[in-house]
Amino acid sequence: MLHVFVNDGGLLRWAREAADDAGPLPEATVWLDLINPTAEDLARAEALIGTSLPTREQMAEIEESSRLRVAGGVLTMTVTALVWADTDEPRIATVSFVLAGRRLVTIHDIDPQALLAFRRRAIHGQLPASRGELVLAALVDGMVDRTSAVLRRTGVELDALNRRFFRGRKLRSRGETLDDAQTLKRIGHAGHLIGKARISLASLSRMTDFLARGDGWNPGKATRRWAKTTLQDLRGLDQYARFQAGKVALALDTALGQINVEQNEIVKIVSVLTVLLFPPTLVASIGGMNFQQMPGTGSLFGYPGALGLMLLSALLPMIYVRLKRWM
Repeated sequence: MLHVFVNDGGLLRWAREAADDAGPLPEATVWLDLINPTAEDLARAEALIGTSLPTREQMAEIEESSRLRVAGGVLTMTVTALVWADTDEPRIATVSFVLAGRRLVTIHDIDPQALLAFRRRAIHGQLPASRGELVLAALVDGMVDRTSAVLRRTGVELDALNRRFFRGRKLRSRGETLDDAQTLKRIGHAGHLIGKARISLASLSRMTDFLARGDGWNPGKATRRWAKTTLQDLRGLDQYARFQAGKVALALDTALGQINVEQNEIVKIVSVLTVLLFPPTLVASIGGMNFQQMPGTGSLFGYPGALGLMLLSALLPMIYVRLKRWM
C-alpha cells in the first residue's frame, strides 16, 4: 500500500489520487509511506527519489553498517519499532527511513502506532511539514512518545503488583484475586514488553546518534539540534527501562518466594496433621485386632476406655504443637 503526501504551501497534504494513479508521482511529494509494498509501489518510489530502496532482506540485517548508511547523499536508516504493545503478543517490527533530499520514504510491513497516528493526522488535517527532515523528526518523536507511554503503563502495573506483594494477603483490597498463575503471567508479560521496548530504544538511539553526527551528509542546524535532544530523551528512557526491568526481577522473585512459602506451609500443615492423627490411629488399630485372647475384651468399660484413650492421644500432641507454635 502506498500513501503519498505532498507539500501544499508549506503544509503536508494527502494526495490520494497520486497513489491510485499508475503514473509518475508528483514532484511536490514530501513523504511516501510504503506499507507492505508491491514491486510496482517500490518502482514508482525509486523512480521519484532516484535511488534504490532497501529490500526485506536488507531490512532484516542486524549490522549497524547495514542499517545506517549514506550513499550519494541519500540516508538509509532501519530501526526496530515496538508494535502491538496493547496485546498479549508485543512484537518488534523493522521500519526503514530513506531520506533523499527533501523527500522521505518509509517502508514497513507492520504499521507502528506512531506512524499510523501521524498518517491519520496528516490525512484528516494539514500538518506544517514541508520537508522530509521535518516528517522524519515528527515520526521519530511519535515512536519515542509511544514507547514512553508503554513503559509508564508497565511501570504502573508493576507498582500495583509490588504493593500487593508487600502489603500481604491479610490486607488485600476488596475483590482482589490472588491467582498465582495469573500473577506470574502478568509479570512475565511486563518483562517481555520492557525487553521489546529496550530493543526499540537502542535502535532509535543509534539512528539519532547517526543523525546528530552528520557523517556523510549535511543536516540542518535544527535537525542536528533535534537529534541531540532526542538522543538525550532516549538515553533517559533506556535508564528508566532498566529500572523497570529491575522491578520485574523483584516482582518475580517475590512472587516465587511467596508461592514457595505457601507450598511449605501446606506441607507443614499436612505433616503436623499426620503426627496428630498417628496416636489415635495406633490405638484404634490395636483395639481392632481380631484375637480371641486380648486384654480388655470382656471389660465393661473397654469400648469407652478405648475412645477416651484415642481422644487423649490426639489432644496431648495437639497441645504440645500449640505450645511450640508450630501451627
